[in-house]
Amino acid sequence: MSMRCPQDSNEVFSDEESFCTEHLCPLEPVVAAPTVPEAEPTSGATSSGATSSGTTSSGTAPTRQPWSKKVCWHCDTESPNEANADCLNDDCRRSLTPPELYLRFRDGEVEVERGEQAELGRRGEHGQVFRAYPNVSRRHALVGVGADGMAWITPVNTPNGTFVNGTELQPAVRTALHSADVVRFGAHAEGTVTLYDH
Repeated sequence: MSMRCPQDSNEVFSDEESFCTEHLCPLEPVVAAPTVPEAEPTSGATSSGATSSGTTSSGTAPTRQPWSKKVCWHCDTESPNEANADCLNDDCRRSLTPPELYLRFRDGEVEVERGEQAELGRRGEHGQVFRAYPNVSRRHALVGVGADGMAWITPVNTPNGTFVNGTELQPAVRTALHSADVVRFGAHAEGTVTLYDH
């Protein structure tokens, strides 16, 4: 097994060495990152295998994102110890266990755990995410994850609409969400959906 300096991941040392004299720190074993096989794209599919409708070319919903306690799901910082519960990156410091549902918008993020829901709009807990969008209602939609792990969105009756992959949703009707879906509130408040495999 080769050793590497935690300060400089490009420099690899032999097994007999245990200390980096340049950075004055102990060496750690080189661990190969797990690889995820990439599906071959077919016509009409994106590189992730999802079509613009949010389904794969075979017509099924995209799979959930895999994750590992060795790498932070949010910032990709490696954790040298699987016993760590939080990211070691001072700018992140999130739990290494991802939320069940993660929505990323231009001005912020929304995380929802299994069995929970969140109200989205210009007021409330996630109001800062939508403040720059005057055509997003104060209460625009609810998102949640059921006890069965199924993610969903329910629009509130608002004049500016809630869209998933470009299709406007009916108010008060629960619609399933899948990884790689694009959610839009009003004209421009667009976010991407990621579901993690727990």
